[in-house]
Amino acid sequence: MRRVLVAGVAVIAGSFLLLFVPIIVDAFILAFRARGFPDQSAINHFAAVVSPAAMPWLERVLTPLLAFWIARRDARAGAVDGLAVGVLAGVLGLGVTLVFGGSVAVPSIVSLLVLVVLGGLGGLLGRRMPSRH
Repeated sequence: MRRVLVAGVAVIAGSFLLLFVPIIVDAFILAFRARGFPDQSAINHFAAVVSPAAMPWLERVLTPLLAFWIARRDARAGAVDGLAVGVLAGVLGLGVTLVFGGSVAVPSIVSLLVLVVLGGLGGLLGRRMPSRH
């Protein structure tokens, strides 16, 4: 159960961390061009454009990977644990959407359901592989 909680939180945290990479690269490029401090409004604009597009895709990549990892590492884990990772990641992702001014709408519900399915799939595939302790 602890691994499921850690994996669900890691999906969101990892998505944020991976999202920072292109934003930081953009800030360095702007700083290099300006030969000093970069334009903060340009960085904010880039982040506002990239974040809504990239965050769901990062979640969709990390959810099945972490569910697969859990199912493969623990002999007792399986598709249900993968589903739990997907549910937790989906609910946390929905919470992040609400915190940043989004709303519960059809796209956010679809994203939650996609994460649940991907988590279950990752758990199922991880379970079929030999476990590693």
